[in-house]
Amino acid sequence: MVNSLLVELPAAAGALVRRALAIFKARLEARCPAQVTLVGPADFRVQLAVTPGLGREGFRFEDLPEGGLRIAGNDERGLLYGLGKFLRSSLYSGEGLTPSPWRGVSVPEKPVRGIYFATHFHNFYHEAPLSEIETYLEDLALWGINSLIVWFDLHEYRGFQDPAAQAMVERLRAILQAARAVGMSPGTAMLANEGYADSPPQMRATWGRGETHLPAHYH
Repeated sequence: MVNSLLVELPAAAGALVRRALAIFKARLEARCPAQVTLVGPADFRVQLAVTPGLGREGFRFEDLPEGGLRIAGNDERGLLYGLGKFLRSSLYSGEGLTPSPWRGVSVPEKPVRGIYFATHFHNFYHEAPLSEIETYLEDLALWGINSLIVWFDLHEYRGFQDPAAQAMVERLRAILQAARAVGMSPGTAMLANEGYADSPPQMRATWGRGETHLPAHYH
């Protein structure tokens, strides 16, 4: 059982590694009384490193000769995912932290591990405070999700300059920026047969006998 955790960053820690450490510290300290520190003595030592050659976005846990744990990522994403593994495989109590006993190498089987946010129809992704969505993105990143797709639903707006459309554009931009900040590759999705609510009727598809009728806003 430990109450303080010394984390040693790589010599050239980039923005993603520093963000990963901030997320790691917040999650760990929310679960138990143990504190994460970057300096001074501590009950347990975690050394972080970026070591190419493990496999794309993979990570390795190994014991340090003098005690403690070394988490090596093949790249900065891999190091983030390694910290997620540590959080999930450690034990927490009111007395402190029992560090993860897991040791070994983990490399994702698939290069793309994504999620789609259906940012329309006034669901959670459409309406929730951005701070909640950012926290959710951090949790997804800790699990190894590396891609995010969002949706700009044309039929809800009367053209791109519709104030509501512009507000959604800003919201989507904030969500995608938050995803990029935690190492995700961001993107958008669209339909080939969708248009704005005020699109010209003559441009809309007509449906013949035997064809499935789609809602009027898909045209």
